[in-house]
Amino acid sequence: MTNPYGQQQPYGQQPQQPGYGPPSGGVPAPYGQPAPYGQPAPYGQPPTGGFGAPGYGAPGYGMPGGGDINQIKDYKGWAIASLFLGGLILGIFAIMKSNEVGTYKMQGNYMMAEQASRTTKTLCLVSSILGGLGCVLFLFAFLVPLIAYGVS
Repeated sequence: MTNPYGQQQPYGQQPQQPGYGPPSGGVPAPYGQPAPYGQPAPYGQPPTGGFGAPGYGAPGYGMPGGGDINQIKDYKGWAIASLFLGGLILGIFAIMKSNEVGTYKMQGNYMMAEQASRTTKTLCLVSSILGGLGCVLFLFAFLVPLIAYGVS
């Protein structure tokens, strides 16, 4: 195929319009390809290669200097026990947060998994304390009067 000026374009290349393109006058590298040695990256393309070059993958995920993501506890057993000890509401929320810990661990989101683990631990602790207080109140409210009236 020829253009109106009589020159034939190579197959797969767009015709170059005057006044457009890189300032050096050369043909820019295709997107994702490194620029020739000694040349700056073309407009709109990130610099490639070398130390400190941007890596692949989505930024902002993973562990930013934390420990091993598998060491984060999900407190699943304690959450199920708190369902029976401290009441339905706190137990259900503790189980939901425990499930979130597993979800965040599978995603590799260390910070959110750690935060959900801390929240699960707090919910389980509050539920256990309330359950313990409930047992003590049950003992004083029902068993002590039953024993006192039964003895006399």
